[in-house]
Amino acid sequence: MTDAVKFLAELSALAESIATSADARDRQRAYGHDVIDQLRALGFWRLNVPVAYGGLGFDHEVLIQAVAIVAKADGSLGQIPQNHFNSVERLRIAGSPAQRDHYLSQIGAGQFFGNATAEPGERYPGEAAAALTPAAEGWRLNGRKVYSTGALLADHISVQCLDETGRACSAIVTRGAAGVTITDDWDGLGQRTTASGSSVFVDTPVSALGVISHPRDPQVSYRISAQSQLLHAAIDVGLAEGALQRAVDLSRHVHGGRGSGAKAFADDVLGIAQLGELVLLAGAARRLTESAARRLAANDAHTELATVLDIFYEVAQAKVLTTRAVLEVSSALFDVGGASSARVGSGLDRYWRDARTHTLHDAVRWKPHSIGLWASQRIVADPWSIGHPYRPYDELLTAHRLARLAAAQEVPA
Repeated sequence: MTDAVKFLAELSALAESIATSADARDRQRAYGHDVIDQLRALGFWRLNVPVAYGGLGFDHEVLIQAVAIVAKADGSLGQIPQNHFNSVERLRIAGSPAQRDHYLSQIGAGQFFGNATAEPGERYPGEAAAALTPAAEGWRLNGRKVYSTGALLADHISVQCLDETGRACSAIVTRGAAGVTITDDWDGLGQRTTASGSSVFVDTPVSALGVISHPRDPQVSYRISAQSQLLHAAIDVGLAEGALQRAVDLSRHVHGGRGSGAKAFADDVLGIAQLGELVLLAGAARRLTESAARRLAANDAHTELATVLDIFYEVAQAKVLTTRAVLEVSSALFDVGGASSARVGSGLDRYWRDARTHTLHDAVRWKPHSIGLWASQRIVADPWSIGHPYRPYDELLTAHRLARLAAAQEVPA
């Protein structure tokens, strides 16, 4: 734990420096290559890689704190590692021993993953047009992706696709491999420097080692998904805390609201009460996220499916609350600052733009419905949509038992 405390302290110190240049990067849409390297030197990209592969071996509690620290300083930089850390998790608990040896050792040496999952148009979970076809030396990958977060900067890209049997898998390719074209065409109003361009793969070679089949055991799928959702929650926690810090700073020197009769904001009773509400909301969002992280960290291959799903839904609760918190805090920041805070030069709009962009990642409005179905009827949401298509718990339990039986018999699941 001492090592974790030291790491987080060093990361917090680096984040202070990152924050001073975040507004400039956002305005100029400039990628933080130097910051990426500073994070690499600190060991950030390998923080959840097991020590045996050169990583720091930290658990989910440290992971979400680290991501929140970076997101608080710069919402775009906070977004980049989300898919990286989830690729590491997929390798860690679903990859073969040879895949772990090969890729986790490279990540342990400081390399990191970019992402290529989403495709043009809306597809159901597990569907993809990107596909692998057999080749003499392994496989060839063909497909087009959008929102390829981090792909412009990363060493490797994890591409969601289908294998020759139609089964969902992730293909790992190097950024500079033949047939890989990444276009810097992300023009979102927020999170401008996440390196989320579109990517095209034309007969890109993929080694046999680079194909990670997505697990058929629901216990594993929901563990991987829970971490993915938890990282999104951590990004929102960081953004909310960054906006809250700016609101508190403003409250110490701006004037009271018009009609308050107060010259200083400190004497604006309703303004101070609103600030207190923001503190409560951001604090509650962090605590629920931390609670979910602690429970997820206690998971392993032997955790009962029902327990994994309970944790999955606690993560979903955290995602709902962090979404509400970051949108409320980043908007109310302007209520504290007043009209002058809307000036472009203040840089305060970055928090709301980053929050509004990031919270569009999924339809959070469906999560309370999914949570209610699990609580009342033991009906389970899809692990990736956190909504439709739903399945009865008993059906998932049967699939889990069959997958474990097949694994015990060393038969492909």
